[in-house]
Amino acid sequence: MNDHPISRRTVLKAGAAIAGALALGRQPLLAETRDAPERPTLVVLWLNGGPAGLFNSADSFLPGGAFGVTADNVRHLGNGLGVDAGSLGALPEAALAHMASIDFRHGLYPHADARAAMLESASRSRLLRMAAAMPDPAPRCVVVNSLGLPAGVAAMPPAEGRVTLEHCLSLDDARGPLPIAQLDAIRSAYGVSAGSTAIDSQRATFAGIESMIHAGPGVIFAQPAYTGRPDRQFDTHHDDAGTLARDIMAPITPSLITFLERVMTLPRRNVVVLLTGEFSRTLPGSDHVPGGTATVIGKYVKTGTAGRQGPGGSPSEHASPPEGLWAYVAAALRVDRSAPFGRNPHRELIA
Repeated sequence: MNDHPISRRTVLKAGAAIAGALALGRQPLLAETRDAPERPTLVVLWLNGGPAGLFNSADSFLPGGAFGVTADNVRHLGNGLGVDAGSLGALPEAALAHMASIDFRHGLYPHADARAAMLESASRSRLLRMAAAMPDPAPRCVVVNSLGLPAGVAAMPPAEGRVTLEHCLSLDDARGPLPIAQLDAIRSAYGVSAGSTAIDSQRATFAGIESMIHAGPGVIFAQPAYTGRPDRQFDTHHDDAGTLARDIMAPITPSLITFLERVMTLPRRNVVVLLTGEFSRTLPGSDHVPGGTATVIGKYVKTGTAGRQGPGGSPSEHASPPEGLWAYVAAALRVDRSAPFGRNPHRELIA
């Protein structure tokens, strides 16, 4: 029996600490127990239409200046990884120290076919497979915002075990058990108007994703680009100077910076962010490449590249199929339940 009853002063101090946490948009301190197991969360930011390799394989284009790449707008992060200084290179140091560029090749040209190759295997959803492999209570898979899934991907794929695809269009639904004060703090962090609930903009998308992380799903999917063509925002044909691609990425970068600053330091959480589209762009013409390069950010990711793109925009000849990218992401999440995507082909880029 405890001979030292809790004093009124102790209770008041605890209440003040919780209130402070809510004001900062963080989870209540009482929920952050040191002995709680680390919870993995995958956030897939789908760059629909296929982003140019200038973002995550920027130094591939330095010799010829393609996609507007110059020595002044490339940031070298080490281990062969050179990124666009104004976008990925502007992310927080915690992200830059844990960022990898992972190439993939599926051999497909049409948007719909390439999207299906990236997000599905036969009729099975890779998103649901990842969620189903996560430990309890994480196996939920949620698509956030009004853009939903890209065309060519099944809107309601078959369940994986007891995991089905959920859709979230409202910040009220995204917040789950979060106190309203914490949701308001999250809205404020991304510049979303107080009281706004619809997830129908780029800023609201990031607010919804962060709220969802606190609510607990294992996999969260969203298209963050609300500029460009609505059904294929990064489909930047005839953009050899990279101007259009940079214009589409520009409004995403500030929210991505805020998001990573806030979620990469959450205690007992392992948030992994995957930025990818269905392919990258070739030169000349900024056309479709039958493969591409994805960016993965997470606490167990070693900064580097699995293979730089060629000067024409194609992934390296040794690029793995999409399943290899998902196996790498599973390793970054520390998901090892039956190795849902097989052996990770990029073990050198995992801490």
